[in-house]
Amino acid sequence: MEENYAKQKGQKYMKRDDFRQYAANLRVKNTQYKHMVKALDEIKSEVSVLFRTQTILKSRAENVDEFMADLEKKKGIVGYSKIDEQIQGVSELKEQMDNAKSQSLQEMTALVN
Repeated sequence: MEENYAKQKGQKYMKRDDFRQYAANLRVKNTQYKHMVKALDEIKSEVSVLFRTQTILKSRAENVDEFMADLEKKKGIVGYSKIDEQIQGVSELKEQMDNAKSQSLQEMTALVN
């Protein structure tokens, strides 16, 4: 039965050199596994720290908006931050219009040439 098994599946036992090579290969894989698990744990801990930091910053951002509104009210310039945002929006719109004008001018120049 053992001979029949050996013919079909190969030898029943590993040779000594094959086993040593197999054991050495397992040790290498085991150290790689341990390094990767350690790196994964470090990444997970970093993600948890970053998530907590994000939560803290979001809570502070809400407080900053309230603080700015109170400060504007005290200084008598209510709505200044909103006006500033509107100015930025208008300047972006102006930039888009300038780009459109430039493109139209280039098309007309090409047509004239």
